[in-house]
Formats: sequence, C-alpha cells, structure tokens
Amino acid sequence: MTFADDMQSDLAIFINSDEFATAVIYAPVIDDPVIEDSVSCKVLIDRDVVIQPSDYDAQVVEVGTTIEALYSDVGTPQKGSTFTSADTVFTVQRVQDNDKVFVKMVVTEAEV
Repeated sequence: MTFADDMQSDLAIFINSDEFATAVIYAPVIDDPVIEDSVSCKVLIDRDVVIQPSDYDAQVVEVGTTIEALYSDVGTPQKGSTFTSADTVFTVQRVQDNDKVFVKMVVTEAEV
C-alpha cells in the first residue's frame, strides 16, 4: 500500500462524524464559479487556535477558529461562504491552507 493509499483510507476516519468531524451545510457565496449550490459535508472544527496574521506587516497573532473540509466537497471557498451546523454558522474570512486534499479556513462563528 502506498502513502497515497494510506492517506485516502485515513480520510474516512478523519471525516467520520462519529470520530472527529461535524456535519454541516456548506453554502458558497453567490459568485463561486465552482460550486453553485449548497452541499452537505463534514468538517473538522478547531477552536482557540493561534492564527497567523495574513499580512506581512502584521505583528500580532490572534486566537480564533478554523475549519478544515475536503477539497473535493467545497473547492476553494471564498470569503463570505458559510458552513452551518445544528447550532452555529461559520463564515469564511480567508483560506489559510489548501493542499488540494483539505482546505483550511479561518472563520468567524455565530449561534443560529
């Protein structure tokens, strides 16, 4: 079994809502050219994360929330896209990392 095969089989564990993931509805912003409709997917939510500044001139780090989703489910979400769980709406502020397997986004959250 190759490393790529191992990664693919491990994805099923990471994105299992009985293990780590949370089921959400992803709603892209209106002008998203790749994903036009809302989709159901599973994400990894990480709160109280030290978030690196997005600007080279910024010198202060902050604590916030990130979400990781499968690239195959959401593509590259644009600012303003939302992920809605049973009790929270997460709004994308920026994509922090995208390795074409997982997309990691900095989000803000508000209760539904």
